[in-house]
Amino acid sequence: MSNDLATRFCDRPWTFLEIQEKSLYNCCPRWVNLNEIGDITPELDFAKEWNSDRSKAFRRNILDGSFSMCNKEECPMIQNKTLPKRTDILNGKHGERLKQIVQWDLEISDLPATINLCYDRSCNLECPSCRNKKIFYNEKNFPERYKQVLKINDKLLQMIHSKPHDVNLIITGSGDPFGSPSFFELMKKINPRLNPKISLTLQTNGVLWDEKRWAKLKNIHTLNISTIISLDGGIKEHYDKVRVGGDWNRLMKNLTFIKSLNLPWVRLDMCVQKNNYQSIPEFIEIAKQHNFDSYTSRIFNWGTFTEGKFDEHNIFDKKHPEHKKMVEIINRDCQYDKHDWGNLTDFIK
Repeated sequence: MSNDLATRFCDRPWTFLEIQEKSLYNCCPRWVNLNEIGDITPELDFAKEWNSDRSKAFRRNILDGSFSMCNKEECPMIQNKTLPKRTDILNGKHGERLKQIVQWDLEISDLPATINLCYDRSCNLECPSCRNKKIFYNEKNFPERYKQVLKINDKLLQMIHSKPHDVNLIITGSGDPFGSPSFFELMKKINPRLNPKISLTLQTNGVLWDEKRWAKLKNIHTLNISTIISLDGGIKEHYDKVRVGGDWNRLMKNLTFIKSLNLPWVRLDMCVQKNNYQSIPEFIEIAKQHNFDSYTSRIFNWGTFTEGKFDEHNIFDKKHPEHKKMVEIINRDCQYDKHDWGNLTDFIK
């Protein structure tokens, strides 16, 4: 794996920014072993942190081919071996910008092209794999935290409205864009006239994304909008176990509405675990019926499980009593050309 990575390249440290509650990252934190590139402070300056010493150090670990700061087991692009080859980049197959980065070992980057918003964990659900209780920031429940979130919103809006430039906002990698008061207000303040090149990826559980709520966001309807909808089950019985507070019937109705929007890209996601793996075929079938993409990933312990409890859910451990059955299911009736197995790929025969 390591020798192969020396011939590959990842552009995320030059293009991707993730804003967490206390820190900044240039990738999914667990894919980079929690190697942060900056801190959330009252004096937060996104442009400065984006090219901080820590940012440059991370870029060097890609340029030197070591990927030493990356988690090679968790990163799906490393697992799937889908990272572009350096030779292809140098031949110009991935654009002039990437060619310059590799050719000249560039450690400085322009403003991020993709920003993942993970600094508000407010959500209408309380899924056991994500949290131990319901989290909902507003002026009444968590006034200081809510105030800080709004300040980050303001600084973010300043950056994306500063000049016309391509930037995709992922809202949200931590909660729900429709269930979070602050993120919903952020969406209402996005002004395409100040930067018509803004695009959105809405990462949501889909329960609150109905026609009535969508009508309150007319300002973003002209933007290029894609979405990732976390289904986490293929049947109601499994969904109810892993999506506490959800509403399967309402979600199915909303999927029909979302399909009617004719968005350029919609993907259904499933975090695979003991309580839902047997409905992977039904999950993929739902994606087929709506002509959506679909994606599966392994359950990860975000600190919500004890070690013993996580082992109970982690069917990817070969010692788990249901591991073989999981492997049989995903290799049996799950063929769909728009499905991505993510970091389950190692189990596909």
